[in-house]
Amino acid sequence: MALLSHSPRWLRVAVWVFACVAYLSAIMSRTSLSATSAIASDRFSLTSDDLAAFGILQLLVYAAAQIPIGMLVDRLGGRTVLLGGLVIIAVSQVLIGFGEGFSALLVARALAGLGDAMVFPSAVRLIAVALPTRWTPLGTQSIGIVGNFGMVITATPLIMLIDVTSWPTGYAVMAAFTGVIALGAAVVLAMMGRDPSRTASGESFGSVMRGTVAAMRERGSWFAFSAHVITAAPFTAFVVTWGPLFLAHGAGLDSGQIGVYLLSIPLIGMVAGLAIGRAIVGRPRVRTAIIVAVALLQLVTWGLVLIWPTPTPAFALVFLAVALSVGGPASLTAFEISRDYVAPSLAARANGVVNTGGFSGALVTIWLTGAMLTAQGAETPDDYSMELFRIAYLPMLGMLVAGLIVFVLLARRIGPTRR
Repeated sequence: MALLSHSPRWLRVAVWVFACVAYLSAIMSRTSLSATSAIASDRFSLTSDDLAAFGILQLLVYAAAQIPIGMLVDRLGGRTVLLGGLVIIAVSQVLIGFGEGFSALLVARALAGLGDAMVFPSAVRLIAVALPTRWTPLGTQSIGIVGNFGMVITATPLIMLIDVTSWPTGYAVMAAFTGVIALGAAVVLAMMGRDPSRTASGESFGSVMRGTVAAMRERGSWFAFSAHVITAAPFTAFVVTWGPLFLAHGAGLDSGQIGVYLLSIPLIGMVAGLAIGRAIVGRPRVRTAIIVAVALLQLVTWGLVLIWPTPTPAFALVFLAVALSVGGPASLTAFEISRDYVAPSLAARANGVVNTGGFSGALVTIWLTGAMLTAQGAETPDDYSMELFRIAYLPMLGMLVAGLIVFVLLARRIGPTRR
């Protein structure tokens, strides 16, 4: 049962809703600079290495913060950490809008990565204490379903707003939107009374550290980590940095088509998330099969799109959209794996280990893709082509193959037995 089971139903639903909407704001922040990369490149005279650096720094901060944030969630509670993350995200958006030069954008992306890192694990923990156990998988999936619409907002409305007004105005509106979400969340979460997600509130710092080490020693944490890598890394690298540029300069889509394409990803993901959430309840073997199937689907579709002679046919891009779309919801099943194999008192710390997986993989993918493009002589987005992307994406495909092998080996060793 939910730990807020004695609270009014409307309050539990409100906690659920604001946890999801907070992640929507985090995704808006995560994807805003990649969606507006062409505008940013002209405005700030950015090169390919500069564009890659933003994604690398953002995900590096995100991945490095996961375990410390997990400790904070267990010690301070999801409410405090989530609200702090929203405030940091708003500050990062203001800095992007009004900052001048490459250095200001770097600082803004580091702040965006930190705020993003604080929101998601907090939202997962708040939903776990607000909803009954049987609804937790669907509740977790709903975070991703709602959150991924942030990518739609940055892909079309944000670009239109910047075109109609200005770069500072567009990002000021983004910051204001995040501030409104933070204010609403503060009001609703304050009504919970004592935050039940504070599982380590009475522990000393040394005890919290020992619990973190214990979470990292759990084989279930690394089983879930590998699941997160092979499902989330390609999707994250696509939406954070290279996706819009690949669609424009590799696949040859115009801005309107790219907007529709990016809109289709969360729409398909919404359906996939609901289906996956229902399918995995009480079925650990089904969960494992879904993760393997999604990883294979991504390998096959990326191979199809990259090998096919240009211009890339529409059906191949549709298959790629589906593969990317299901990657997000499938990655959230990693937290169900963690919940099954790791003690509840270590939940947020184990989630921090798990969440590092996909974003570490995305970090490596973004860096190596940018490095491979630069090595082939592509200095700016105008130099990109499908021929260059075919070589640049090889490291990502290799990482998927290696990650899938590790996941299958761990699945056989650890077994599907629930905790």
